[in-house]
Amino acid sequence: MQMVAILQWIIEDFNFPSPPTIANEHGFVDVLNEPKKRLSSVSMESPSKRKRTEDRQHDPDRTPQASVSNNAGDIFDHPPPSFNVAGSTVDSTDATSIFTKVLDSRPHLPFRQASQQRNQRRSSPSKQYRKRSDLHRLDHPIKFSMESDLRKALPSDAHDLYDALQDVQWGSEILPHALKDKPDVGIPNARRVMWQPAGETLGENTLESLVEKHSRFEDIVKRTKQSTEWGRSEAAWNSHIHYPILHMLAETPSVMPEDITSTRIVPRFRPCFVTADDDVESTSSTSSRNTSSTSNTSVSRAHTTKSVHKMVDFALALVPDEQLATIIKQYTNPLADGTLNQTAYGPLKNRPAPVFIETKTSAGNLETSGVQLGVWVAAWHESLRSIMRRGGAVERIITIPLIQVSAGSWTVMFAVDGGNEVQILYAEQAIIGNSGSLT
Repeated sequence: MQMVAILQWIIEDFNFPSPPTIANEHGFVDVLNEPKKRLSSVSMESPSKRKRTEDRQHDPDRTPQASVSNNAGDIFDHPPPSFNVAGSTVDSTDATSIFTKVLDSRPHLPFRQASQQRNQRRSSPSKQYRKRSDLHRLDHPIKFSMESDLRKALPSDAHDLYDALQDVQWGSEILPHALKDKPDVGIPNARRVMWQPAGETLGENTLESLVEKHSRFEDIVKRTKQSTEWGRSEAAWNSHIHYPILHMLAETPSVMPEDITSTRIVPRFRPCFVTADDDVESTSSTSSRNTSSTSNTSVSRAHTTKSVHKMVDFALALVPDEQLATIIKQYTNPLADGTLNQTAYGPLKNRPAPVFIETKTSAGNLETSGVQLGVWVAAWHESLRSIMRRGGAVERIITIPLIQVSAGSWTVMFAVDGGNEVQILYAEQAIIGNSGSLT
């Protein structure tokens, strides 16, 4: 393509006044009255001028297209690459200069080293923590330990709970005696030890309530088998099976189950870690912030280290009485996030929530489930330590149960305050229930 033809096309498109051109009898063209060079013997027709948008006729059968915006804000403002026409016989300095200026005035995209930027990206810290052993790297480590004698390994404050869960595991006195002789109530494989001892005769309304509750349990068993057979998702398991179980078995006037699947840990309570390549950066950033730092340990930790975040599915929240609720609000009102727990989720801001539950499908990874519970309980420990620091007290945090659910099978672990670390103790077989069976 001839340089002059390209130049004329661009100038016409931008409504620039056409430069004077003079052709003599020898076939030379005078561009802007500058020295001339002979054109190529092979003449090329000038490209046709583009039809303006407003001059185009409306075609009702044409597919609508979005208009192209040339706003300066839509495109990054970087110099375009240099423009050279290989093999061109036109060597006019002014023509090239005008052509370059016209290109400079047009919007253009910057040159990006995408592959280099992709290589420089790092995975999210939370995604780096997929194994239980990864939690050893936290500044307050989480360590899992399988115990052959779990009761012996637990502190005394957890013995009563452990004994009660053992009774549940073996099915001791879990079935109401009033249902034993009901002809319309069938409980397959019920052992003698499962029936509660006979008590006072129940009224008709109470008996009907027990039968109705038993019917709901039968429905849950049916749904569990369907979910396994049909391959329901984790969210479907939670809504069809897990939450109804918690609602029927765990909800009392003082305890309420909460679905916290999308609940996040507030930054000041997220477990933190420092890696080897972060030491220099963390040290320099820490020294530069010393003048503005406060005595709040949680705040300084958030500034100088990286944090890890995970979520779990359910929590059992305590419903405080009026007196305790007033005390809790007096504590949380001055706080920026206004929460008693490790999360600012509304239902948990003013209600203690010491029991956490993580669910997985049959294909779910229990290793990942353990990591999620470990991070969550570490954040809960940090929230309790912040309360104790504010009150000027330092004492061991109570032992709490952590529950894992996989394909209807419920197992329990215990989170123990080990001073400089959190120990999560469990037994090889700590199954406390299965929604796939009534017994």
